[in-house]
Amino acid sequence: MRTTGNNGISALVSRLGWQICGAVCCLSLTLSGCQLFTAGETVSEPDPVQARAASNPAAPKPSNNPHNPHNPHAAANPHADPHGGAAPEVAKAAHILIRYAGSTRAPATVTRSKDDARKLANEVVQKAKAAGADFTTLADQYTEDPSGKGRGGSLGSFPKGRMVPEFDKATFELSPGQVSDVVETGFGFHIIRREQ
Repeated sequence: MRTTGNNGISALVSRLGWQICGAVCCLSLTLSGCQLFTAGETVSEPDPVQARAASNPAAPKPSNNPHNPHNPHAAANPHADPHGGAAPEVAKAAHILIRYAGSTRAPATVTRSKDDARKLANEVVQKAKAAGADFTTLADQYTEDPSGKGRGGSLGSFPKGRMVPEFDKATFELSPGQVSDVVETGFGFHIIRREQ
């Protein structure tokens, strides 16, 4: 580019200045977007359900809902696939988890053996299947899942394929209101009640 005098240089600097300013503004918007995305979030160990979903291409994808981008089921229709496919089967369930020493995520305070945990789970499932049993009360009494303690073991709603395979299979084979037999996973022994 051939320029003459200070007017040509001023025009070149002016044009480059706007391009640089535009790039800086774009970078600034990108960074502020990242800050907005992470503001107020707590960083912790990855959730095994989310990690499994991320490594499984068939798993449900996160929502495009701008009101709640972190909840993969927060679409306008909570059971609709945000990517246009058929809606996955969804269950609402509660469970009682009996852990044993060495099971996944078992705290050091859990010292019972696997055999003792299985025996306790078999006793609890008999109580849960008894006529007139109150699953919510039993879950609050026996579950060792901290997220369900005090909530009747509630897991809320989740799509098929979201939980570990043994748990998922048992849940989706149940009819609403039905209680499972004892289900073993790496987390321990579960008694599941499908609510919907």
